[in-house]
Amino acid sequence: MKNIAIALSFAISSSFALSLDDIVETALQNNQDLKNIQSSIEVADENIKLSRKWKNPTLSLGINDIHFDEPLKRDAEAMQGQFIGFSQVVPVGNKLDIKEEVSKKDKKIIVLQLEDKKLELKSKVYEASYNILILEKKLELLISYEKNIKKIEKLSNALYSYGKSIQNEILNAKVAYSNVQIQKQNLKNIIDNLYLKLEQISYEKIDSIDASLEIEKLVLNMDMQNHPKIQIEEERVSKFNKLSKLELEKEKGDIKVNLTYFNRDTKFKDYANISVNIPLALYKTEKTKALKEKIKARQQVNKLEALKQNFKIELMSLQNNMNSAYLNYSMIKKTIIPLKQKIQKNIENYNSLTNIKPQKAISNLNELISYELKSYEQLKEYFSSYAKSKYYTYKANQ
Repeated sequence: MKNIAIALSFAISSSFALSLDDIVETALQNNQDLKNIQSSIEVADENIKLSRKWKNPTLSLGINDIHFDEPLKRDAEAMQGQFIGFSQVVPVGNKLDIKEEVSKKDKKIIVLQLEDKKLELKSKVYEASYNILILEKKLELLISYEKNIKKIEKLSNALYSYGKSIQNEILNAKVAYSNVQIQKQNLKNIIDNLYLKLEQISYEKIDSIDASLEIEKLVLNMDMQNHPKIQIEEERVSKFNKLSKLELEKEKGDIKVNLTYFNRDTKFKDYANISVNIPLALYKTEKTKALKEKIKARQQVNKLEALKQNFKIELMSLQNNMNSAYLNYSMIKKTIIPLKQKIQKNIENYNSLTNIKPQKAISNLNELISYELKSYEQLKEYFSSYAKSKYYTYKANQ
């Protein structure tokens, strides 16, 4: 009984249309690519901890001066003994501090990549959803014209029975009807596939979408400086500068301290050795490596400026596309379609049977369908650009 109630509850909830925000939220929660990036953030946290740790010490155990003729004899001479040694690399300078800063930069980049991926995901959800809504409107349009074509076919049959029409006019109506069936089937297939695409993104089956297709002139604005993609490149510039600083710091070579204790036969006293290894920066390799990182930083600055320019142009292009689609859509819906509808009404209501021309009705109806479909193409262009703009019109406080 409980399972039935749960299944019924799910069926009822799944029948409700989801808003775009609901679909986006579901996608953000379920998307596996985002979860993978979130796991990378956890790895980055561990890398930050590791960046401040010293290298592990080395323990040495051994026996020296083994005589091959008497390998087990350990009192033949004073140099024979067993030893245990310990060596530790001691970091010098600010290398660990800089390594920690670099690791934090890596984490910040991953966090920003997550935000960038979320924006991409939101844009894809909006584009697929609006495509579905527009195609569903197209499907409704074709169904309504399907009925009109049947009326024309019925009129052609009646006229043909009175000798006022020819058989080709009946056949043309049938061809127009069949053409609508093909368009309907194609639309249904595209709609089904788009719903599957939404399911692929959100990991949840979506049956219907609740969103308005009302359009208006919009001005697109972008908080470019705070956009995650821009900040990623800025963090990379900073990271390369940190790496350059780290290479210069490596000129202060880490010191290796060695301590060894020798145990000898009772005839001889035990002793210990202490030594220090200090690398010498004679060949200036660190400066060369530091220069390489500086060059990478400059390259990243160039990439950053190119990205800012591309963002600016892309947003302007989307703005132009939306404005153009808005004007075209308004012209078709407010001027052309009303005129074609009036013509169609005049043709169908013409009261002189001798002047009725079914082929004209079919021809005008096909043109009317064509303009209606063109209006939806403009609507698609508008919302496609609008959906893409969701990636660019990021605000820091959202």
